[in-house]
Amino acid sequence: MKKNRMLLLLLGVFVLPFLLAKTVLDLNWYQGGVTNRGLLLASPLTVKWLSEPDKWQLVYLLPESCDEQCEGALFNLRQVPQAIGAYKDRVNSVVLIADGLQRDGKVVDEKIMNEEQIHGLELIAISQQVVSQIKTLEFGMNAIYIADPLGNVMMAYPLVTGQAEILAQGKDVLRDLKRLLKLSRIG
Repeated sequence: MKKNRMLLLLLGVFVLPFLLAKTVLDLNWYQGGVTNRGLLLASPLTVKWLSEPDKWQLVYLLPESCDEQCEGALFNLRQVPQAIGAYKDRVNSVVLIADGLQRDGKVVDEKIMNEEQIHGLELIAISQQVVSQIKTLEFGMNAIYIADPLGNVMMAYPLVTGQAEILAQGKDVLRDLKRLLKLSRIG
């Protein structure tokens, strides 16, 4: 009787934690820790049209008219590289402008023509084919994207409205970008 009890006790000590862990995972009671604030894209887009392939880039596709979300994205694109600190030379902010929004190399939307809004941002004219590529991403034109130095657009930050949310989004982008730059050996 003592032998059976000892055997059952030993079996319980080793098997019970396994069964308990399996139950917790099967019933989705455990939510794994997430360290990134942005959303990793399910299928990253590899592109050749980025301006500086050896840098990490914040990418935003300019819409036809700039609303509060657009202005918030432009604000974050200007501020994050300034706040990145020692890694500033490894980061570039890029605003993509569709062919239809340009005339003689200038942006048509007068809100965007404001020098203060585009100061420090690199403007790149892109074709409708590139716009179509971006629209196939999970968030389409409604996000700020991070592209790695190899040209992979891999993380997104959906656009937000409201001053507090825009500032929080900027902090999230900054936090993730600092982590990527610290761990990355490229760019």
